[in-house]
Amino acid sequence: MRILLLLVGLAVIGLTLARWLGQPPKSAPVPPEATTTTAPAVPTRPQDLKPFERDINRFMQDAATQRNREADPP
Repeated sequence: MRILLLLVGLAVIGLTLARWLGQPPKSAPVPPEATTTTAPAVPTRPQDLKPFERDINRFMQDAATQRNREADPP
């Protein structure tokens, strides 16, 4: 009896997996191209670290503002 229940359970799982794996994958949404914003170059010298920090913070704020504008058009 246990073997029969085990075989039935495995058959149900097998059929479910076959149906699930047989379906084509769903395509992920493509993010919009970033045309106006480019990330600042990474510094190679220690003295360039402070200006880079300011630039990367400005870049992140600008990118967040742009994403908000695109998400909530007037």
